Amino acid sequence: MSNQSSEIELGNVEADASMDCWDSFIDFAYMQVDQSVKDQSRAYKLKLAFEELISNIIRSSSEHSGGHLKQPTLKITALERESPDHHFFVLRTEDNGIEFNPRFGERPAVDTEQPVQDRQIGGLGLFLIQESVDEVSYRWVDGKNTYELSMSTSQNTE
Repeated sequence: MSNQSSEIELGNVEADASMDCWDSFIDFAYMQVDQSVKDQSRAYKLKLAFEELISNIIRSSSEHSGGHLKQPTLKITALERESPDHHFFVLRTEDNGIEFNPRFGERPAVDTEQPVQDRQIGGLGLFLIQESVDEVSYRWVDGKNTYELSMSTSQNTE
């Protein structure tokens, strides 16, 4: 049996990485998630992670555009990825803003039992993203931040 995986693009949307385009990004992603992830609980978690991710991208883009640089763009692509053992629905984001590697998988867990006033500032959103999906990845490719949020749509999901 082959270990190769295949990928099918379901669609994409691209616009300025700004709050003015928020509804376009959300509407596109929600429609794709609802069509591909049948388990409503898992679909909700993926949507939550997606919202957190793009809010971070848009906030970072607005902080760094500084009025003198061109507004960064954000592209959202919905994909189906299949291997012999797994079937995933993937939301990929690509932005040409400032490089930001969140170091998923290397981050310490956030102690959600600790009182809010005692927690270190930052990192809760990235923790939420990582905990909400089956797989999350980051790559810097061709001058773009590329994030993938993957949710298994295989029958045998935990």
